[in-house]
Amino acid sequence: MSETSRPSAPSSKAAEDLAFLRDLAAAARNAPFGGGDYLIAAGGWFALASLVAWLGVRGVFGPIVPSAHFAFPICGLGFAATVAYLLRRDHGRVETAANRALGMAWAAIGWSILAFCAGAVVMAYRGHPSALNTITMFVVSVYGIGWTLAATITRQGWMSVTAFVSFLTVPVFGALAGTGQEFLAYAIALVLIAVVPGFRLRAAACPPAKAGA
Repeated sequence: MSETSRPSAPSSKAAEDLAFLRDLAAAARNAPFGGGDYLIAAGGWFALASLVAWLGVRGVFGPIVPSAHFAFPICGLGFAATVAYLLRRDHGRVETAANRALGMAWAAIGWSILAFCAGAVVMAYRGHPSALNTITMFVVSVYGIGWTLAATITRQGWMSVTAFVSFLTVPVFGALAGTGQEFLAYAIALVLIAVVPGFRLRAAACPPAKAGA
């Protein structure tokens, strides 16, 4: 065997790696992401909290409840309980590598939102209440990152549209900050970028049974 014909192992390894990446992408497209229930829970609970806060700003609850911001920590506890139930339900469920990666990415997004909210609350407590106005912008921004990543892995066009809507709402919240209307806008945004997509993912993960099956 000549010297020039020997170095075939690296090219073979590169071909194997490329085939693995293609299989991973195909698996992501063929196996729907099962995180729909988590998105429904997150969007639903906090959209409800934001709607209650907006009603409080509008004076619906009267002088007895001048501020309805308490809805956020209460709904946060409800969301935590829902996530605990979902994690217990899904424990041991077999997932593809792509779906596991997406799940980890969304979990990281959730922790980053929690950390940012904690930081904003600390700033507000120290005399900078305007820091709370940045929470909505941060949340929809990282949702946009999550949907962009999901669209890249799964190649689902509707996820790219959802990511675009997420990014588009950021300057809207900047314009509405401090007016009270940002709470209503936030509730609508969560329905559009979390609840509705969550139901779509849920339907894809649990297709209806065929008649006679």
